[in-house]
Amino acid sequence: MKHKTRTYACNTSAGLSTLLPMSLREITMHILALLGAIVAGAGIWYWRFRQARDIGGEIFDAVGTVRGVYKRHHFRKKAEGSVLNSVDDPALAAAIFLFALANEADRSDPAAEQKIRRQLEAIVPAGKLDEVLAYAAWAARSVIDPQDCVRRFKTLWRDRLDATERDDLVAMAKSVAAATPSPRPTQALAIEALRTALDPENRRP
Repeated sequence: MKHKTRTYACNTSAGLSTLLPMSLREITMHILALLGAIVAGAGIWYWRFRQARDIGGEIFDAVGTVRGVYKRHHFRKKAEGSVLNSVDDPALAAAIFLFALANEADRSDPAAEQKIRRQLEAIVPAGKLDEVLAYAAWAARSVIDPQDCVRRFKTLWRDRLDATERDDLVAMAKSVAAATPSPRPTQALAIEALRTALDPENRRP
């Protein structure tokens, strides 16, 4: 009886010593698996956060670009208006319009610049010609559409130019447009707007 009991105790002790290490390994594996899941989940959320931030950054950049375009356009319109509003000489106004007309095809076309110089020699004193040309070329860079010059200067031209001078201005515009290597439809539209604006039958503001 004692012998059997002693044997049972030994077997029980051996069984516990065998089960205990296995339980620790299982616990360790569960802990490692849990840590792995946490790390993987954190990685996924971090990736999603980065994606959301990148998309948000792209949207912000797009909005910033649109705002920048709007501000530049608004500034150009304001600058254009301030430059043209300060002009009260019909000859200088004509020079700005001619440069704006030439710029529709090519801003740096020397043939058009020479044509403008020859056209203005008849109406601008020789001592002021270079100054008028330089200012007109600078002012025309802020003009988006040569028709804007027509709208701004038509009253000035009507009041200060006689019928012959108005016809001469239209002829100057046609000559400058013809001198550009690649005439544009916008040039023809601007010349037609000029002709209509200077027509004595069309006295609307």
